[in-house]
Amino acid sequence: MRKLGIAVTAIACLMVAAVTFAADAPVAGPAKGQMEIGLMGGMAVPSGKLAADVELDADGYLTAETGVKMKLGFGGGLYFDYFVTPMFAIGLDGGYVTMANQDDSAIKANTMQYGIHGKYVIPTGGPLVPYLQIGCAGYGQKLEDKVDGIAESFSGNKFGFNGGVGVGFKVSPAVAIGVNGFYHMAGKFEPEVDGTKVELLKDWNYMTFNAVVTFTIPKAK
Repeated sequence: MRKLGIAVTAIACLMVAAVTFAADAPVAGPAKGQMEIGLMGGMAVPSGKLAADVELDADGYLTAETGVKMKLGFGGGLYFDYFVTPMFAIGLDGGYVTMANQDDSAIKANTMQYGIHGKYVIPTGGPLVPYLQIGCAGYGQKLEDKVDGIAESFSGNKFGFNGGVGVGFKVSPAVAIGVNGFYHMAGKFEPEVDGTKVELLKDWNYMTFNAVVTFTIPKAK
């Protein structure tokens, strides 16, 4: 809860800054056929087994129910949206997240995400543009460690889902700034070890909270 509180506080501060900057911005909502490209960057918050404590069996090995005790991490990404209607867009998105263990920074959990989404824009009649988004994605999962200077890693790939909310503020007809937050459910972590898939984590879930800059591509006339 403490991690989530920090993330929510950071988003609130970004929203206040964005509203102040955009107070005199022109009013312009999305139009059918409009395209947008967005850049995102911010924090990643582990959830589920990524946040749970590490559990070892009597022989000192990881158990099937273990966690990996990650701390707040960093991430970024980009997206492309095409507005099918003034209120609904379909798009592509991709992102990268990295988190380190709370006790040993040599242990890292990295995720490469690439997918598609649908976005519903809530009309306000002003420069404030809130939206809801849901999508599906492929998740490349990697757990890394370094023992006695020797690096080793386990990798897996899963199909998963994500969803969240965001808000943008038009500061010019071509540029908007804003924030968003998403929850990612990337399935189990089942890397291949000696030719056999082994379930190391029951889930690979995390949240992302980003500052966003969006660029509008003018419609072709």
